[in-house]
Amino acid sequence: MTTSSRHEWLRRVSDYHDGASSDDERVAVENHLKTCTECQEALTLYRRFYALLRSPLRLGGPTAAFSEDTPTVVTPVSIPEHGHPSYQQPRPRRKLVTGIAAGLVAALVVAGFLAALASRGSGSSVAATAVPGHTATAASQPTNTAAATPGTTTTPTPSAFVCANPAGSQMVYAYVRGDGNMYVVKGCALSGRIAGSAPYAHPVAWSPSNQYLMVDEPQSQGGDQVFAIDTVSGQRYVTDFSQDYGTGASPGDTAHIFIGWLDDYSFLGVNVPITQQATSGAPIGPMTVVKVDLFNRKQFAVTKITWAASFAVRDNGKYLFYSGYQSAGEGGAYLHRIDLTTGTDTKLVPLGIAGPGPCQGTPVCPWTAPWDVTADGAHVFYHNPGPTSTPNDTNIPTDTPLFYANVDGSGATKPFGSKLASGLTTPVLSPDGRYVVASGSNYTPNQFGQSQIGFAQISGGYQIINGNLQAWRSDSQAMVLQSNDGSLMLYTVGDTTTRKLEANASSYVWGN
Repeated sequence: MTTSSRHEWLRRVSDYHDGASSDDERVAVENHLKTCTECQEALTLYRRFYALLRSPLRLGGPTAAFSEDTPTVVTPVSIPEHGHPSYQQPRPRRKLVTGIAAGLVAALVVAGFLAALASRGSGSSVAATAVPGHTATAASQPTNTAAATPGTTTTPTPSAFVCANPAGSQMVYAYVRGDGNMYVVKGCALSGRIAGSAPYAHPVAWSPSNQYLMVDEPQSQGGDQVFAIDTVSGQRYVTDFSQDYGTGASPGDTAHIFIGWLDDYSFLGVNVPITQQATSGAPIGPMTVVKVDLFNRKQFAVTKITWAASFAVRDNGKYLFYSGYQSAGEGGAYLHRIDLTTGTDTKLVPLGIAGPGPCQGTPVCPWTAPWDVTADGAHVFYHNPGPTSTPNDTNIPTDTPLFYANVDGSGATKPFGSKLASGLTTPVLSPDGRYVVASGSNYTPNQFGQSQIGFAQISGGYQIINGNLQAWRSDSQAMVLQSNDGSLMLYTVGDTTTRKLEANASSYVWGN
């Protein structure tokens, strides 16, 4: 393809990934994807890039927080006899941008992919590398993606399997290979394709025992839906929830958003009414957090929240953290903690402004400054001061210092010192809480389109590494990084080396 035609098809594939294509356009793009490996790679890259912008959940095990003896039942979405939710009002996938402007992200994706194509054409291989003064090596991994011949139909094939676990490990992870299908790896044993999932579905979160995997799947009419797979029996459990609001959200609708697992039999979700359209985006009304039975899909009301942008479950299901407010009188967003045993809602640290942020393909995009909480719920990473402007197509909020503190804000330290990135960063803690990555922007002036991460030990000391975070490994000793050409590599914390992973793989999610 010429550069101009690449731009055209990349944008059409982006709309297809977004769920914004008409039926005729969707068919045209799917037919084009059958014969164009560049666009197959682009679709994988779009999915991978936007997955980076979702804060990963570290979900815990069972909790005694809920009694089902006298539950308040929320009426589930109506289900046809065949057991799948009605598709008459699909909830298409949105592209949510946390901390950087939507238009900028779209430009970075297209520009980055075209740069990747150019580098492949010259025969060079670009891996995520450390900035000067930081040692990192990359082992080459041959690409084995089938080339398409114009006028013929080809099926994408994965390259040779590359294990992301250390030798002798029994850790489990799921990911999407180059053929667009999901697979599970235990130790370094690659299972077959996960049954019951459509191409380009991706893993979201493992249940506490690692038996069940929540999966986000694109629907035939452009929406998305999460369902659980029993990775032992292959049984599929449909839910009434999505991973985000979708392009079809409009006033009068109620969005049903998956939050995270509680135990192997239930998860938390939130039901959010979409209120009257506003010029800055569709507002959301008071929302109801619900516990959902995985097997019969019944919903049990847990609590109500006036407004929230993001959630996380911590301390083995004891706490639900959210960014938002219970009263607009709080004067902005705060990190709140709900004790799921007692129902107590505690206001913790300030997060700055709250409101609709920039999204591509949806009018609903609640936004606050990014944050993260350790798995035990005892410590928080947050920006102080919080941002004073919301991201949009022409504005990236200024980065502010990241603080590590007790959950109430006391005992604060600055692992990154006064080092700031070019735009607001997203902190992501390692599973064991010993390290943090500040992701989503860059730390080098005049590096438009190039991502970098700040990587810090909580005990002190940081480094700047080229690339972006895709996932932490569950042992906290390695992380999957995405280089600026879209390829993935495994960065080992101890020796700061990198090893290239499978070509065109994406969406690595480790178990607990």
